[in-house]
Amino acid sequence: MYRRSSSPWSKLLTLVLLVGFCTAPAAAQSRKELERKRDALDAQIKETSSLIDKARSQQRSTEQQVQLLDAQIRQRQELINTMNSELFRVDQDIQNGRDSTRLLEADLEKLKDEYARMVQFAFMNRSAYDRLSYIFAAESFAQAFRRSRYLDQLAQQRRQQAVLITGARTALGNKLNDLEARKAEKSRLLDKQVVETRKLNDDRSGQQAALTGLRKQEGQLRQTLTKQERQRQELARAIRKAIEAEVAKSRKPSSKPAAPGKAPAMEFTMTPEAKELNADFEKNKGQLPWPVEKGTITSSFGKQAHPVLKGIMIENNGLDIGCLPGAPVRAIFRGEVSSVIVIPGAGKAVMVSHGAYRTVYSNLRDVAVNKGDRVETKQQVGTVMTEDGASTAHIEIWKIGSDGQLQKVDPAAWLQQ
Repeated sequence: MYRRSSSPWSKLLTLVLLVGFCTAPAAAQSRKELERKRDALDAQIKETSSLIDKARSQQRSTEQQVQLLDAQIRQRQELINTMNSELFRVDQDIQNGRDSTRLLEADLEKLKDEYARMVQFAFMNRSAYDRLSYIFAAESFAQAFRRSRYLDQLAQQRRQQAVLITGARTALGNKLNDLEARKAEKSRLLDKQVVETRKLNDDRSGQQAALTGLRKQEGQLRQTLTKQERQRQELARAIRKAIEAEVAKSRKPSSKPAAPGKAPAMEFTMTPEAKELNADFEKNKGQLPWPVEKGTITSSFGKQAHPVLKGIMIENNGLDIGCLPGAPVRAIFRGEVSSVIVIPGAGKAVMVSHGAYRTVYSNLRDVAVNKGDRVETKQQVGTVMTEDGASTAHIEIWKIGSDGQLQKVDPAAWLQQ
């Protein structure tokens, strides 16, 4: 009499299918994250390219053009790196697909062999399947019941085996289709990567040509650098003066005991409303909108090499964002306009209070708010100024410590990437 085995093959099939279903979401999630990053970089490169075309239309090389090309080179290199990560993920998926396909093929063959043996056994013992005569030939009612139950179980096992074979065929077909799709995706990514690599080389050539043209104007560049440095210092002094005046009004004696013979230290205090605004501002770190709707960072926070002049370092208290002429400049978070500053020869600046934080928007041609106004997130505070063919929005973030000391903060850590 044929007895069905413990069916290790059906267990293997179930395991393979479960592995496939359980790992797919994690892989899909990583793939989607990489695709979103690639799409974001594509959009950023298009914006930068548009700004570069504007700069080139002036028929002369500019410092901002070099900065934009440098930004585009970084963006394109990051795009290529992202594609490499995607290709690695696709290769992994293809290899996993091949492994799963081999297991499914082996499982399917085992199931078919087992099913064939069951059919062969049924054919060779077909006389035993005259159900009524086989059951009535039993010596007792209990034996007849056992024979009837055995025949039912055998028929059920054959039906289950047929279902397993159908499921294995379907799973194998799906795996093969997925494998072909991933191969096609890899081919598309490789083609796009070749195109982007060629564009990257073109960007580097364009940057070198612009640098060569600008270095012939070294004397003029140094004059511009001196002017920009003076304007940066004037802006920093104006910001400090405005904030220190606010802090002076909000000071009170510290709760910490003073040293013998010394007056109690003073500390910066905030109203309950300001504390709530401060907490909300900090909660949104890394999620704040950009001060312009479209733009490219041309100069980062802190010390960095001059984009053209060799051996010259510049100190940036915030971020410079290249944008289109006349672009609206927006508040990155709700707050109150605490100062409107005029920098001779460098336009205007607006400072917005967010509890212990101050955001400063400078290099403005004109402003759309007044001191004391309450502004909402993304509300326009001014319009960017264009000078020497360059339209650059500048943003800074300052923090007031509990002791009233001022600290410059990198805005890039607060803006949405």
